Amino acid sequence: MTTRSKTWTNIKPGLIGVLLSSAGMFLGYELGSETARLLGGEPLIWARISKGIVWGAVIGGLQWPIVRGAGVLPLRFLVASTVGFAAGYPLGQTIQANIVFHWSLQLTGYWSALAAFGFFLGVPQWWILRRHMNRASLWVLLSVIGWILTGLARIGLRTGDGLDALWYGIVTGLGLVWLARSQPLPGRGVSASGNE
Repeated sequence: MTTRSKTWTNIKPGLIGVLLSSAGMFLGYELGSETARLLGGEPLIWARISKGIVWGAVIGGLQWPIVRGAGVLPLRFLVASTVGFAAGYPLGQTIQANIVFHWSLQLTGYWSALAAFGFFLGVPQWWILRRHMNRASLWVLLSVIGWILTGLARIGLRTGDGLDALWYGIVTGLGLVWLARSQPLPGRGVSASGNE
């Protein structure tokens, strides 16, 4: 194998991971926002829960191919992502509203909400990943960092064109690729069918 082929083989999984995680963030936000709008818009609780369901499902669905090689089953990962963010999105919004209402701390509320989003999406995913990879607990930290950087890009760049989602993809996509490739548990590998 030539050096160019080896280099591309090493870069390709990371690039795919970044693209899939970025697309999950961007498409999840867009589809979740549209779903919330159709249900009466935020701050209605059902609109927020529905936005969380859609956003979590899209992120989980697009991140699953990254961790598939470690033997992670699609349905479990998708359900964990969906349920986690269905609870985490409205809870993060509530935390933000309470901090802003009681203490008028706009940025503290914003960062707290982002940390809650990353935590409530990352913990259920970790619950699945821990059975397939060593050091899976790092995923919760990577998830929170990804959300924080996305928020920082959104504030700093004032963009909604997907550049903010790219920061999430860089952290979480590369993190998942690293966890899946370098730390598999003994006896775990690629599932032949990928089915439950």
